[in-house]
Amino acid sequence: MLDEATARMDPRTEERVTRASRALLAGRTGIVVAHRLSTIRRADAVAVLSDGRLVQHGAREQLAAEPGRYADLLAADRSLPGTAGATATAPAGAARHGGAVADPGSPLLHRAARRAVPTPDPVPAPPLWRVVLRLALAHPRWGLTGGAMFTLATLGSATGVLTGWLWGLVVAGLEGGRTPWGPAVALTVVLMLFPVWIAVAFRTYPRWWSAATLRLRLGVLRGQTMQRRGPRSPAGEVVARALDSDRMILYVDRWVDVTNSVIVVVVAGLVAADVRAAAVIGGFLLVCAGVAAIGAPFAGRSGRIAADARARFGTALGSVLESVRTVKLAAATGALRAHLADVDGDRVRATVREYRVRTLLDGVPGVLLQGAVVLTWSLYLVGTWPLATALLVSTTLNGAGFLGQVCAAAVTEAPIARRWLRAVAPFAGPADLTRLPPGVDLVTGAAPAPAPVEREPLQRLSLEKVAAVHDDGTVGVEGVDLDIDAGSLVLVTGQVGSGKSSLLAGLAGLVGHEGVIRWNGRAVSDPQTFLRPGQVAYVGQVPRVLSGTFGDNIALGHDRPVQDAVGDARLDRDVAAAGGPDAVVGHRGIRLSGGQVQRVAMARALATGAELIVADDVSSALDVRTEIELWAALRRRGSTVVGASTKRAALARADRVVVLDRGRVADEGPWDELAARWSHLAG
Repeated sequence: MLDEATARMDPRTEERVTRASRALLAGRTGIVVAHRLSTIRRADAVAVLSDGRLVQHGAREQLAAEPGRYADLLAADRSLPGTAGATATAPAGAARHGGAVADPGSPLLHRAARRAVPTPDPVPAPPLWRVVLRLALAHPRWGLTGGAMFTLATLGSATGVLTGWLWGLVVAGLEGGRTPWGPAVALTVVLMLFPVWIAVAFRTYPRWWSAATLRLRLGVLRGQTMQRRGPRSPAGEVVARALDSDRMILYVDRWVDVTNSVIVVVVAGLVAADVRAAAVIGGFLLVCAGVAAIGAPFAGRSGRIAADARARFGTALGSVLESVRTVKLAAATGALRAHLADVDGDRVRATVREYRVRTLLDGVPGVLLQGAVVLTWSLYLVGTWPLATALLVSTTLNGAGFLGQVCAAAVTEAPIARRWLRAVAPFAGPADLTRLPPGVDLVTGAAPAPAPVEREPLQRLSLEKVAAVHDDGTVGVEGVDLDIDAGSLVLVTGQVGSGKSSLLAGLAGLVGHEGVIRWNGRAVSDPQTFLRPGQVAYVGQVPRVLSGTFGDNIALGHDRPVQDAVGDARLDRDVAAAGGPDAVVGHRGIRLSGGQVQRVAMARALATGAELIVADDVSSALDVRTEIELWAALRRRGSTVVGASTKRAALARADRVVVLDRGRVADEGPWDELAARWSHLAG
């Protein structure tokens, strides 16, 4: 079963694929879905569908001879210029135009030239200390309040500094034969307040954690939607890196706890009135950090491997979800499941290895804690300090075991946090990960409406010696000189691999370009920002459809009328049959046919009211009659369109057709003048 397998091919490539498919289907039953009449001219039988119903079925010659939908399609096809030669074989010799030679027998793909592409300056990762400080101070109502409550809870817990000091006073009083009512009452009050402090901390601090996590993830995703050309990274990798932001928040939380540790050391020295008490507690924490510094390279390496494994799994999973229909039709589910299991196995093993290293390093403070407690009571036995101080220090050390782990983690997790910042810096671009855009409220979900787009009405678009250069240096097309007046329809045609899509991508600012692009005579210095939505609307070969309604996909959340765009895209009957603009198109448009997807994308572009529409092969999945109606509607609308097509119905209605061969312009002019020489390119 072949579903529109030749829709985007020129006739020469289509003929080769058809011959190969005949050999493949020898002795088998084949079902071919096609809108191109040339694709089915060798079919034994033809079934014609209309509005989801079978309206004709029989031998091709029989249907062509009797009135009906198939005969109407043939009549519409024969009315196009260049039809007589369109299905004929190309001339044996080379067709010459303007000194350029186009050899019909040449390979389909020209040898792509390569240019040395200037490597853009890498996006620097922000300093780790600055990110930690800004996130710690973000949302102070929750972060600072929760941190302060945790500090009080640390000081006033059963193993806290204040509790140890008060226990020491109680024991000293009893040892002296007194009844220490004051210290006993104070101890009771502190222990009773502990649940209050911890409750307030648990109420406020998680809110800071959630808001800070969303802030980082918003920074990554915001960078992906800014008007700039970022690295070509799979969406799954971007999502996986963004989800890893919780590790950065965990690292910030480590430093909040380190701050608590410093406060504990200072308070211990003050209440004991003995700097040696602070020295023992502080020394324990410093030794924990020092030992962790030795293990930091191992923790950093295991964290890096685990993060990369998670990114690879996200990329693989995203690719599978995007191609799930193809996988099912190819009966490759088993092989793909095995591949995902291998990738996921690597992720699990790397994560387990990372946690083993972290657990080993986290266990070191527990061993050191025992030595510190032994040291504390040894100093008491030799008379270095009184019993009250020994109780204060030992109690605090028992509670500081967790703080020792935190101080160690602040050292071992630093390489992981730095690497995450370096990994997401290209995704976030110039956006500050720690700053919210003006007007954005993460709590209520409010965000300001997009600023009105300033437009410069198009009068003439000029290309002077333009070359489209891909990120890897491949030159898709070069030396293009072209003038496009407002309201005109200019189409580019050529064999597969001749550079059509590259030229349009360069014109839309999606790939780099050399030469000069002029908008109303003024050179466009930065196509990525000038040729932006509103100024230029781009419709790709494989449009993306969102899971939602027709209206959602066309308006994209903007308050703009869509009815006229739906009509001009020849989508009005489809939308009405589905139940109106609020009809659901299914997950990523699964309920739509290929032609409906193309017209949804065209309606989306028309609804923007853009000055220029760049359309890459948007009618390849349309039947002849619908295609004629579409191009006629665009002409009536007066839209300026630069597109690519290898279909006669489109080329016949263009003001000008540009023929590309091996990445260069081989001919141009109205199609009725070009058809005699280039009819083998149009089907």
